[in-house]
Amino acid sequence: MSEEPGCIRVALEKYPGMNRFVLDWLGGDERFLPRVGISRRADDGVRPSSALVDALDRSNRRWGSFVSDELRAWGRGERLTLIAGQQVGFAGGPLYTLAKIASLIRMKRDLEADGKQATIFFWLATEDHDYDEVATLQLPTSTIPREKGSVNRQLDLLTLRATRGVESKAMVGPATIPEGLIAQLMSLYDMERPTWLREGITFRDSFVELLVAAIDEKIVFVDALLPELREAGAPLFERMRTLWDEMQRELASRSRALTEAGYTPQVTPRDGEEYTLLFSVGEDGERRISRDGISTSALTRPLLQDFVLQPDVFIGGPAEIAYYAQIAPLHQLLGISMPKLALRGHALVAPKRIVRFFSRYGIRSDEVFGNADAILAEHEPQAVAEVKAIATEAREELARQIARIGELALPAEHALARAINRSIGHIEYHFDKLTERAVRGLVRKDRERFIAVRELVATFYPDRHVQDRVVAWFAYWSQNGSHLVSQIVSEIEPDTPSFKIIPL
Repeated sequence: MSEEPGCIRVALEKYPGMNRFVLDWLGGDERFLPRVGISRRADDGVRPSSALVDALDRSNRRWGSFVSDELRAWGRGERLTLIAGQQVGFAGGPLYTLAKIASLIRMKRDLEADGKQATIFFWLATEDHDYDEVATLQLPTSTIPREKGSVNRQLDLLTLRATRGVESKAMVGPATIPEGLIAQLMSLYDMERPTWLREGITFRDSFVELLVAAIDEKIVFVDALLPELREAGAPLFERMRTLWDEMQRELASRSRALTEAGYTPQVTPRDGEEYTLLFSVGEDGERRISRDGISTSALTRPLLQDFVLQPDVFIGGPAEIAYYAQIAPLHQLLGISMPKLALRGHALVAPKRIVRFFSRYGIRSDEVFGNADAILAEHEPQAVAEVKAIATEAREELARQIARIGELALPAEHALARAINRSIGHIEYHFDKLTERAVRGLVRKDRERFIAVRELVATFYPDRHVQDRVVAWFAYWSQNGSHLVSQIVSEIEPDTPSFKIIPL
């Protein structure tokens, strides 16, 4: 029986496209962003309103998330607050969405083991208007049942996508999922139509209900469009309008400092324009840039989150951590406490069969982020040529030694010449057969290595994108169920300079 493969830890600097600012920050560079330990933030006596707590409770109940006790304890200031967030993608979005939630759960459990209670919040970016991103799902063809003959198995990913008939900046959270998109997914996987894909369901509701069904953990989901949330943020919006020009100057100054340090700011305004801070929302649901708006931009969403929910820890992806580096001066300007920031854990997953390929064929884990042919070129076996050379050399040497025997013995035994010639023929025959067998084995192993490398690259770097950034976690959940979630939660390592390859 083959040995069960374990998780593989890889330096985060090997992760393609990793934000350099984040790598330096993880390494201890605190010029633009502090790295502080987790501790209870100073109690300023400000508590969330009962209206907000009740609204969060009601909205979560509608999604099947029963978190009343967690909300009441949070409202009384009895627990640490952990938060992450994500856009509400179709069928759960990419794998990194699950990695964010797993990071929250892992941190909560570690805190509880240390005697500290925590409540998990997950911010739903329902006000975003990137419909193409939300309505696109990429599935590994290896996870689609084999009998679906229409699927091209040569593809690394199969993309399901819906588009709007007319270009629009309408918010995506309240938008209804097109029946055609649901039909595409249902046609590929053998499953009865779940309630989270019922007719007329919105991207927001479907996203949350799937997470509730898949994850056995108390999580408070926060709809960015919740009216009570906006009401709680009203003092912040008013403060922003009062300090608008100062905010623009602070952002420009911090962006210049980041650029001079060799980093790329996350947001740069168009020439002659201001940084986008707020949007207004029309009756048609479309967002328009407006100083009088109450819909946040990428730069101001963290400010609203930190002002209203007052998290102790924010867990974000590399881009989100870099956003904080750009907006850090705004926290002080607006009088908002900044939470401790932690990088989400990075995890890639694959069936155990595929993870075994690394050790079986001598492939380094960081090699899979490249072209399969280039990887194989580096592993081109020299053994075939070496085996042939060794066999030729050995055969020639043996022939020389037999000839020496003949030189010594022939004068005494004239009949020996025929036996010597016959023996040399037998020896050469067996050397040739042995060489042929060895070469066949090496060639077969090389062919197996070729197939293995292709599968490794297709799994972890499909279409030249890192798996967790594009591949839908739903695809692996449909095969592994709760085991997928428990494995990632068990192995995830948030806020570390490494990522893991996790066998399923």
